[in-house]
Amino acid sequence: MFGLAYVFVPRIFESLQSELDRTLAAFERGGEDDFPREKLTFYDETERLARVHQSTFRYNPNGSFTEMESDASLYVRLSRVTDHLDACRLDRFEGAFAEIEPDFDAFVGQFTDCVELEPASRRYGRWLNPLGQWDWWDLGGRFNGAITGEVRPAGPEQIISSGPSRGRAIMENLAAALGAHANAEAAEIEANVELVETLKTATRYEPRGLPTAIVLPAGCGADKYRWFDRVEWHEISDGTRSLLGAMPAADFKTLACAAYEQFSDHAAAGVAYHF
Repeated sequence: MFGLAYVFVPRIFESLQSELDRTLAAFERGGEDDFPREKLTFYDETERLARVHQSTFRYNPNGSFTEMESDASLYVRLSRVTDHLDACRLDRFEGAFAEIEPDFDAFVGQFTDCVELEPASRRYGRWLNPLGQWDWWDLGGRFNGAITGEVRPAGPEQIISSGPSRGRAIMENLAAALGAHANAEAAEIEANVELVETLKTATRYEPRGLPTAIVLPAGCGADKYRWFDRVEWHEISDGTRSLLGAMPAADFKTLACAAYEQFSDHAAAGVAYHF
């Protein structure tokens, strides 16, 4: 899914890329390859893996898997299952993963690779950034020009972005195939940076005043309070409301207006992010 974030940065900057990298860094989705262990939280996946172990599927003579639960496709390396069934000289199978490998720990070790065993608890899971909000981002991107109220076609390659990623490369290749052209950096910035004080007025009269998310400036408070959004399954932290001097029940629009008021001396960059 994609959202539009207004990222608050200083009005005057030497490098917008550097400012966005600094402001958004805390919210990257990632694990131990991206963050030190002390920044991460262990998410216990043991119960879901146990359900996958007992779940059923069908392996067909053409090498396809059908009738498989969605959780299984998230955790199981199907190529390993194929190799195992081939070694058993089976071109078809219908049953549970537990029939292939009854021992749960052996099943996890042989057929999955997205979780690890946490030694202290002996539970399976992943160490992830609890503040993670984006997989990749682009200045403007599919919302090119939205923050300034002059929506434009997005180029297949945004010059200012979170950097290479497999997911974004797929989208860029698709855009290029449809005939999109890369944007020049100056035009990219001009179309996607607005004064926060201008957004104060836009909030009352224009749709551009309310994005999916707002990211407050780096250093203005604890990172866990700097990002707030209106994604329906996310809750806004009381710490964010306190940081913006808002009432405990303040909704997204109220908080957006408070942010625009408090940081009216800043600029905002319109960033398309994938989550």
